[in-house]
Amino acid sequence: MGSFGALVKNILFPKRCIYCGRVQGFAPVCVCADSLERCRLIGHAVRADADGRPLRFLKGIVGCYWYRDPIRRGIHRMKFAGAKNSATLFGQEMAQTVRRALPGVRFDAVVPVPSTRRELRERGYDVPLLMAREIASALEIPLWDDILIKSGETRRQHTLSKEERRENLKNVFAVQDAQRLRRKRILLCDDVSTTGTTLEECARPLKRAGAAEVWGVVLACTPRG
Repeated sequence: MGSFGALVKNILFPKRCIYCGRVQGFAPVCVCADSLERCRLIGHAVRADADGRPLRFLKGIVGCYWYRDPIRRGIHRMKFAGAKNSATLFGQEMAQTVRRALPGVRFDAVVPVPSTRRELRERGYDVPLLMAREIASALEIPLWDDILIKSGETRRQHTLSKEERRENLKNVFAVQDAQRLRRKRILLCDDVSTTGTTLEECARPLKRAGAAEVWGVVLACTPRG
């Protein structure tokens, strides 16, 4: 009966790959598995922005994958097609990547990049926060989802040029309860790093408030060029 029940469940509610969205059926891995591995960034830590300039406020950015299909499709499904549960699995993978890329580094807290009110209204959930919760749980460290705030609405970063991205986020992030940050090593969480601008602008007030180090972690980094 158990096998029959699983069969019926799979017919009525087919299992889909969280990356490419294809119906997976009973197969242990999706047909996109090989493409997924070719995107992987094992132990990769970026220490410069998209123009090759050293990061000023971030110690580095750890990424799981390059931002190519099927990773790109998985992120789009999570952000724009209601695949909220993907954030749980993505967050767990990000935590594993942090362990591999930064062995022996102990973080004091995970901080999600704040979403805009428009994003929360349109999606009904906060993508960086969902990921950050899983990372905090996996790494067994606190989640500080109240310490970094966004002071106003901004334009969508992916629609802007590099220069416009920097101007768009200038001085929009601020810190609450700065005393909590003193001499702390912070892990800043977002879904994608395209130019590094968002993470750098979030790290700026964290460092100025006294954080010892700020590292970024993302599911995907956009390849340079």
